[in-house]
Amino acid sequence: MPEPVTLRPRGGMIIAAIALVISAAALVFIAVDGGLIDLARWAWPVVLLGWGAWLLYLRPYVRVSEGFVEISNIVRTYRVPWGDIDSVDSRFALTIRTRGGRLIRAWAAPAPGARQALSTQRADVTHTPGDDDTRRPSDAEGTASGDAAALVRRELERHRRDDPSTTETAGRTAMTWHPLLIAGTAALAAGAVASLVLPHG
Repeated sequence: MPEPVTLRPRGGMIIAAIALVISAAALVFIAVDGGLIDLARWAWPVVLLGWGAWLLYLRPYVRVSEGFVEISNIVRTYRVPWGDIDSVDSRFALTIRTRGGRLIRAWAAPAPGARQALSTQRADVTHTPGDDDTRRPSDAEGTASGDAAALVRRELERHRRDDPSTTETAGRTAMTWHPLLIAGTAALAAGAVASLVLPHG
């Protein structure tokens, strides 16, 4: 794989874009209508809305590269070497089981909802990697979980076939917390609560 491939759900990106546009428009309206004082008072919940949309829908991703699969969820990021992947599933979301038994689900690659799953035909999963008996609607092409799982499975198969030494990286999955994101979210939430609850003269 010459270049890393990064996946994000298209539906989530649309939701986030709408929320960010609404937040920006609300801030402009508050500033024009009430001035900087009102903006300082009421911007907190509006900014929290935009921040939450970014955090939930734009920041999470699945990145497939030559050396590992990187799954970034809301405040944690996992880096899983190919040799530490035991299995790949898509039942609820793209889920990687490591050789140590850890289950890592990707926020950015959720399974389709019930309505889409019920409308999935056998032909939609015909060309996806995996055994016929284990394919699910969540493996279908065009779904966030299906596209991510297919990419990871194909690359995993290639690495196991072409580079048996990848098993040497078993047990080397790394997990990183993002304390600045946690602290920033907590600060915005506290400011939003104060803005809505405290009296304003």
